[in-house]
Amino acid sequence: MRIAPYWAKGSYTSRDGRKDATFEAWGWSFESHAAAEADGVVRAKRVAERVAEGTRPDAYDYHEHPLREEIVDTLRRDDETVAVITRNRYGALVLNAASVFFADVDCPEHGPDGVLDAIVSAFSKARRQARQQAAASVTEQKIRDWSRHHPDRSLRLYRTFAGFRIMMTDRLYDPISQEVTALLRELDSDPLYRKLTEKQACFRARLTPKPWRCGWRSPPNRYPWNDANAEKVYRKWERSYHEKSQPYQVCELVEAIGPPAGDEPIGAVIDLHDRYACGGSDGKLA
Repeated sequence: MRIAPYWAKGSYTSRDGRKDATFEAWGWSFESHAAAEADGVVRAKRVAERVAEGTRPDAYDYHEHPLREEIVDTLRRDDETVAVITRNRYGALVLNAASVFFADVDCPEHGPDGVLDAIVSAFSKARRQARQQAAASVTEQKIRDWSRHHPDRSLRLYRTFAGFRIMMTDRLYDPISQEVTALLRELDSDPLYRKLTEKQACFRARLTPKPWRCGWRSPPNRYPWNDANAEKVYRKWERSYHEKSQPYQVCELVEAIGPPAGDEPIGAVIDLHDRYACGGSDGKLA
C-alpha cells in the first residue's frame, strides 16, 4: 500500500539576478519526517525549474502520488498490515485494504424523457425516486448476473447512496494485478477508482458519510497542519462532523453471496468495515 506516514513541506528559492522567488511543495516518505522534507525541497526545485522554462508546474496529481491523508488507525495480523484507516481530503474516514477486494459501482443517471417528463419530475419526488429505484434495480441485477456466471466467487453486496459496494470474500486479491484490473472493468467500477486502486496499491472504501450529505460543511484546512492552532481548528470541525454523521451510514448489507470468508484477514476487514460503514442509527445512506 502506498500510504505515506510522513509528510512535510519543502521550499526552494530561485535567483535569476533580478529578484528571488520561493516555491513550496509537499514531500513524503515512508521512512522519516526528514526524508519527507528533503523530498519536498526536490519537488519545490522542480517547480522552480519548470517556471523558469516557461512550462506549467505539475500540480499535485491525485492519481500519481500517495494521498496526503492522516493515518487514523491500522489493522495488523501477525505483524502484517491488513488495512489502514485514513481521513481523506474532505474529512471522511476511508478504509485502505492491502488485499481485500472492494469496488463501488454507481447506478447510471437517467435524465427525463422529454420536456413534459422533466416538468413532472421537477415537482414529483415520487417520480424521481421511482426513476432512481429503477436504475438501482438494473445495476443490482447486473451484479447478480455476474455473480451467477462466476459461482467460484463469494461476495458481500451492499447498497450505497449512489449505487452498490462489492466486497469479495472468496480469497485475497493483488490490487495491482491484471486480474483485478479486468475484474474492476467487468463489474463496471468507476474508471477513476480503477486507476486509483493501481496507483495506491490498495482497495479503498469510504467508511463515514460525505459531510455535505449529512448537512455539514467541508473541513477548514488539510492535513498535515501548519501549526498547532490549525490542527485545533480542524479537530473542532472533526468533532462536529462526527456528531452530524451519527444518524447516517455509508452502506447497508443487501446479501452475502457464496460461502463465508475462509481467510482470517477477510473476516477482520468485514468486522472493521461493517462496524464503521453500516453503523448508522436510522439507516440513512450518505
